[in-house]
Amino acid sequence: MTTNDADDRRLLVSMSVGQTAYAVWAKQARRERFFNIARLLEASAAVKRVRAEQAMRRLGEVAQTLTNINHALAGLEPEAIATGPVTGTSAFQREYLERAALALAAGRDLTYTELGDLFVCSTCGRLMEGDPPAFCPECGTVREGFLEFRIVDGMGTLGPHAIVRRLEQGLKTVPALVSGLSEEQLATPVNGFPAFKDLIGHLTDMDIVFRERAWMILETNQPKLSIAHPPTLRNAVKYRTVPIDELLEQYTTSRQQTLGLLRGLTQAAWQRIGHHEIYGPVPLLHQGNWVIAHEQGHLIELAQMRHNILYGHNRSIDIVQELLHP
Repeated sequence: MTTNDADDRRLLVSMSVGQTAYAVWAKQARRERFFNIARLLEASAAVKRVRAEQAMRRLGEVAQTLTNINHALAGLEPEAIATGPVTGTSAFQREYLERAALALAAGRDLTYTELGDLFVCSTCGRLMEGDPPAFCPECGTVREGFLEFRIVDGMGTLGPHAIVRRLEQGLKTVPALVSGLSEEQLATPVNGFPAFKDLIGHLTDMDIVFRERAWMILETNQPKLSIAHPPTLRNAVKYRTVPIDELLEQYTTSRQQTLGLLRGLTQAAWQRIGHHEIYGPVPLLHQGNWVIAHEQGHLIELAQMRHNILYGHNRSIDIVQELLHP
């Protein structure tokens, strides 16, 4: 093995582990509602992935697909070399990570003025911020070859039809998840999760907040959206004493009103802008992705809670959807 090969194998291991680390840290940032910091970590994970791919190709570990499949079936993996720290970054990345640390120390996310749109060159892994150049300054790859981590896509990239369909699905999913469970079971926290009633009341609260924001965006020219956190799960404990039929009716009524506002909107309407102090100018589409991501995460929690109640599992799950809200 040459010195270059040894360096590339060390780089392959370091970048591969680093990619996983940054990707998991990004998910955690999303759960804690630091969506711009999550974008920074996601872009950093992409940098690691691109550099791992480069090293793997230089080592000759990528062949024709049939050969690759045969290697996979045989359980063959690239020879590995022990690595040191997996968080090594460029000076540019360190600058932004240090900004993130300062923001977190103040209990907040990075704002859109502190962290603009991010781009990663898919050829060399260079990280860029702001308006992308026509060519990568490091390797010459054209702008169309950049991976994008834009502010406006920070909540997700679902289109209007998919957003409405997901909102409609909630009307079926939530009642199905509580079916057959007693009032006592629905009011009792389950293995570290909140109570069923907490989450259903919380989903209704969030639907109301989203509908109010959507109405403001549709009816007002670039309204200022409140940066105050919407109702939290901590405030939803009050719903434990409310009968489940009443909670379901509140959820259904709110959701139908939201769908009534959104159904039939034109593409232009979905692109109407509201101004958020942290995320800057955001279209209605951004806010739609926000409420979907939040609800999907909690629906997974509800499904796991139902499973734990019915089958006695004493374990928590790692929520695999990006969730929560700004």
